[in-house]
Amino acid sequence: MEENQNLVEETTENTEQQTVEENVETTESVEESTPEVKEETFTKEQVDEIVAKKIARTKAKMQKQYEAKENKHRDFENLVMAGTQTSSPEEAYNKLNSFYAEKGINVPKTTTPTYSDYDAEILGKNDAREIIEAGYDEIVEEVERLTEIGVENMTNRDKSMFIALAKERQRIEDEKELASIGVSIDEINNSEFNEFVKDLNPDLSLKRKWELYSASQPKKEIKQMGSMKNTPMEQGIKEFYTVEEAQRLTDEDYKKHPELYEIIEKSMTKWK
Repeated sequence: MEENQNLVEETTENTEQQTVEENVETTESVEESTPEVKEETFTKEQVDEIVAKKIARTKAKMQKQYEAKENKHRDFENLVMAGTQTSSPEEAYNKLNSFYAEKGINVPKTTTPTYSDYDAEILGKNDAREIIEAGYDEIVEEVERLTEIGVENMTNRDKSMFIALAKERQRIEDEKELASIGVSIDEINNSEFNEFVKDLNPDLSLKRKWELYSASQPKKEIKQMGSMKNTPMEQGIKEFYTVEEAQRLTDEDYKKHPELYEIIEKSMTKWK
């Protein structure tokens, strides 16, 4: 009986020791096989490129969704126009609306939130600010979208946003045009220029206005220095010439007056 108990204890100890060793080996094996994770760093240019690609993919996806919805709307409009034998969605709507009204069916209309003129202006400017922060391309895209809609079809909020975006687009494009002729935007901020452009066609570009203004300004007279304008020989031949006067003598002077060689040599002895 005692021998059996010893055998059981010995077997248990061996089993526990073997299990511990196996666990240690397994842990070491896992640690050895685990690859070292390296942190990947990106430059600003790489980050900008990644973000730009992400934005482009998102815009492309949204464009596809928008086009899919537009196609469904057009299919529905075509179906309704064919069924009512009309030539436009507006005409089809009016015909159906009259038909249902005669039947006593009240068709609910979509309600849009109404804002005061002041609130619409504030909201429109806020919308414009967000688009301006997105960059010039976004400004151009939104201005062209609103232009296609037409002012008559814009809400007051849209009109406020359109005005702000159009002004910012014009400012950026004016700045680019001025830079192309070497003029900064600060140079045109003077009272004389602002007074001059009042009489010009407002449709002229800022660049053209500046060119007309510059052309109207009197040219600055460039006065020649006495040493450049006059030559020593205009006063006749002298017995002595200073260093400056000798330097201003030309080959033509020496040809006409060979005696100058001797006079200059004597003058050189007195130069300091």
